[in-house]
Amino acid sequence: MKIVKLLALFTVVMATMCGGCSRESDMSAPREWAFNIEKVWEIQQMGEYELLRPAEPRVADDGTLYCHDFERHLSYIIDGNGQLVSTFAGRGTGEGEVQFYINCFAAGDYVVICAMDAFHFFTRQGRFVKAVPNNLFVRFPLAFKNENEFWVAPGALGDAPGDSAVVTYVNLTAGEETTVHKFARSDVEKKPTGGAVIVGLTPQIKMGYDRQSDRIYFGKNSDNVIYRLAGGGGKVDSFSFAMARQPVSETNKKDHFAKFNIPEERVALMIGALPDQMAYYNRIQVVDGLVYLFSAESIGFDQTGQDVNVYSPDGRHLYFGRIQVEEGWHISGPDNLQLAHGFIYAVQENDAGNKKIVKYRIKLPRL
Repeated sequence: MKIVKLLALFTVVMATMCGGCSRESDMSAPREWAFNIEKVWEIQQMGEYELLRPAEPRVADDGTLYCHDFERHLSYIIDGNGQLVSTFAGRGTGEGEVQFYINCFAAGDYVVICAMDAFHFFTRQGRFVKAVPNNLFVRFPLAFKNENEFWVAPGALGDAPGDSAVVTYVNLTAGEETTVHKFARSDVEKKPTGGAVIVGLTPQIKMGYDRQSDRIYFGKNSDNVIYRLAGGGGKVDSFSFAMARQPVSETNKKDHFAKFNIPEERVALMIGALPDQMAYYNRIQVVDGLVYLFSAESIGFDQTGQDVNVYSPDGRHLYFGRIQVEEGWHISGPDNLQLAHGFIYAVQENDAGNKKIVKYRIKLPRL
């Protein structure tokens, strides 16, 4: 009888211990997340103008949406209800104009339009504030904390000078620049791009800024390590993740360049500089403390959805999922999705060539 009681007690203790182990194991395994997007509004024209080639939706903390039309050479300010507020940063060389638009960033109370030769700072309402000279080929913008603090790095690992690619923190007020991190480059990553930078394929440094915690998350997208650092400085630490990279054939690359009027000799050089695998991710975003890695599935502009992996601030892989747009439409480029608090914005196109910007309500995980 005593033996039976001891065995029963041992079984209860082990069950309790194993129950704890099971819960720990369940928590460590990422789970599929249903984003459950629901359309709020869509826009197919801005005021009296039809959208021609909209791209790069960017959202400020107050929900204001910024978007650029590359064919009209004009940026738009759109309110939370999808109404056009104003236009700004038109093409030109005058004050508040941009000669060659590259990309856009929300920067606290400001919005930044980045060109080849300068960063152009505007208020959220589109009023021009200042232009800061910059060589975009050497110092490509990664993230902006405000109108005076930001991070830069070479635009592509293959075009970085020397054996390493450097992430630099710039403080205009203090007149200081600080090296945040140096990335060693592999032989593949050292191949000059020849001007062919394909987002999601070309090895690049990517960064996401968490305004709430004043922390940056960054990495080279050809490596499975994410680095993190408090925005004001301190020790850089990191976490790694497990993820498969999608193969890219030479035919895929040729088909991509066939859309452009580029001489065959130059195309051959460009293809030779490109890797044979997609990058692990093409964008990092931090929303409500969680780190989102967006992965492009191909080098085309016809993705019908977006694969997303979600990590905790300390690097635990919490969720994976896919954001799927409506049937008959595709996301017109890997940089044409933007998460905000409880919403996601997508620039889309259909087979007829129609374009639209859509705001969806989205279910996001919480810490």
